[in-house]
Amino acid sequence: MSATRTPGRVILTYGRSLMALVIARSLASRGVEVIGCDDVGMTVLSFSKHVQENFTVAPWDTEPERFLDDLQQAVLDYAPRDKRPYVLMPVFREIELIARHRERFEPTIKLAAPPIQAIEKVTPKHRLMLLADEFKLDTPETWRPGDFDTLKAISPSLPYPVIVKPDDGAGGRGISKAANATEVEEQAAALGFDIPPLIQECIDGEDYCVPVLAAKGEIKAIMAYRNLATFPREAGAGAVRETVDAEPFRKSADALVKATNWDGIAQLDFRWSGKSEDAPKLIEVNARFWAGIFHSMETGVDFPWLLYRHALGEDPQHTQEPDIGATTKTSGAWLLATLEDVAASDPHFSAAGEAWKRAKRRIKSGHVLAAIENAGKAAGEALSVGAALDQLRDALSDLKDAPSELSQAKDPLVGLGALFVLSSLVRHGKLPPEVTYEAEEPAEETRAPTLRKRPVIGITKPDEGDILPWWAMKFAVWLAGGEPVKVTARAPRDPHSIDGLIFGGGSDVYPKRYQGKPKDGYRYDLARGDMEASWALAARKHDLPVLGVCRGAQMLNVLAGGTLHADLSEFGDLGRPKNIFWRLFHRLPIKIRKRSELASITQCPEQMQVNAIHEQAIDRLGAELLVSAREPTGVIQAIEDPSRAFWIGVQFHPEFLIYRAPFRRLFKSLVEAARVRSDERRAAYAEEMERAKTTSAEKTAAATETAA
Repeated sequence: MSATRTPGRVILTYGRSLMALVIARSLASRGVEVIGCDDVGMTVLSFSKHVQENFTVAPWDTEPERFLDDLQQAVLDYAPRDKRPYVLMPVFREIELIARHRERFEPTIKLAAPPIQAIEKVTPKHRLMLLADEFKLDTPETWRPGDFDTLKAISPSLPYPVIVKPDDGAGGRGISKAANATEVEEQAAALGFDIPPLIQECIDGEDYCVPVLAAKGEIKAIMAYRNLATFPREAGAGAVRETVDAEPFRKSADALVKATNWDGIAQLDFRWSGKSEDAPKLIEVNARFWAGIFHSMETGVDFPWLLYRHALGEDPQHTQEPDIGATTKTSGAWLLATLEDVAASDPHFSAAGEAWKRAKRRIKSGHVLAAIENAGKAAGEALSVGAALDQLRDALSDLKDAPSELSQAKDPLVGLGALFVLSSLVRHGKLPPEVTYEAEEPAEETRAPTLRKRPVIGITKPDEGDILPWWAMKFAVWLAGGEPVKVTARAPRDPHSIDGLIFGGGSDVYPKRYQGKPKDGYRYDLARGDMEASWALAARKHDLPVLGVCRGAQMLNVLAGGTLHADLSEFGDLGRPKNIFWRLFHRLPIKIRKRSELASITQCPEQMQVNAIHEQAIDRLGAELLVSAREPTGVIQAIEDPSRAFWIGVQFHPEFLIYRAPFRRLFKSLVEAARVRSDERRAAYAEEMERAKTTSAEKTAAATETAA
């Protein structure tokens, strides 16, 4: 397969998913620059070394118009200045909304999604059944009662057992099996009739997933796999997968692709007995990537790369045969499936029956984290039995070498950001402080915030030196209405005495903090780095406004899991003086992202002129951070965390530019945010003291009454 000559840039949606992680790895390994997005922060893509940047959008399902506006603006903001390829690759269910509004994105960016006309022929699921009737496709017999009365009328005559499923669902969630009329009525009623559920003939055999890539009605790539284990055990999502021969499904797949003139990827789900005399039954078609995309790639069919090439107009024909019999596991889900297999076969596991039922209900309804917690409770209640432990050990041993999406060797930061989170959820039922940035501190008595006329702004600096930047920063804070105080490794101060924080400039960040290589002979300020890491945790815990300047911005990025460019040589001629003193007076135009916090604060919606003293720069963004400004060369000049009230980092030195209004506004905004936070803390303390006073009075009154 020949690679595309010019690696491009791709925007991936649904960045929280392991599917997006797998796709990002595929593309980045071939030099494609990957940008992730989601409607939440702290996604799996935000921890991946394969992703350059991440941004947030509105939820596609509850705020579709705002989602489209946000995504369209991001497409414009991230558009390459050169002629490199630029592709928008929707990952999951948002693909239908994006495809329906294709004209909002093309021709600025190529949309790697099937035409909406094709999607509407198979989505939602009942439309596939109509298509099957028209083109004589083999599908299970299906009923779609429009209301509960209609269901009650047909339920006595249904061929039990039957499958009850939502008309629009994913990942096995909401699917159940009914053994009689009472169960089918209960399960359908639970799904509701606003969108009528489907009742489907239960086909003997197993479920098979057949992913395809088609070009104008012709299959270019195909493979097939089955689930060796699922969670929940019946009608659940795949946890352990095995590749099988795709030939038994090719005839139906060809007919479906031709009937819809499909152009793009699709997931075809079949149910089949495995007998040559029985035809596989097509159950549903999903116009998106599938949960087993990692498995598809591990067995030799790289669908993300093929789709990328197809989006660029190249022939994506795939001729390599998949590795039949290969197995993979889904991190987390395969553990749950293994535990449930043990539970089903061990009589002593009945003690945890209710916990398992709760876990299964939650996983079906999409509450995956709660399901993991309940599964852990079930294991804790029942796995003390020796026989159950032996069985569990054997089951885990069988799969210990099977690859999974979360491979530390391939992406170590994802191992920290996902495996560690999963472990903490199972053991403690909550996110770990290393990810939430909530430091585990000793208990301390509540202290009243000091009443101050000016909010106190702590400014980090080395223990010695950096006199000019310190005085410039001190003056800028004072001018904005704040009280500047020095914060150093020797005098780190107390978080209760600080209302806002500035991470100042200075020497290079120690490279080992971001997996970099230290420079020979360079003297790094390790004590300052440790002090600032501690303060970053404290600032998040106490919800303090934070401004990072030059090194400070880089430190904020590194402490959030990001990386740095150790030098700027890869950006070529930056067009600035070599002497650092003259760089103070050199002015560099930077482009500001519209609707960013920086643009709002400085009132510079598009561009501003800044100085450029830095020798390093931000490379891969840390978790929850967004780029808010860049140099013409692409060097990141500003970052921000939209989940915080004020959390901004700038690569330039605004303290040397306060003779201009935009930079005075930046310090003024920080000080005002600190003032608001100071008032909030005093109000919270007053309320707590009032409650304590009331409680004490009540106890005194009760004691007096008892004595009387």
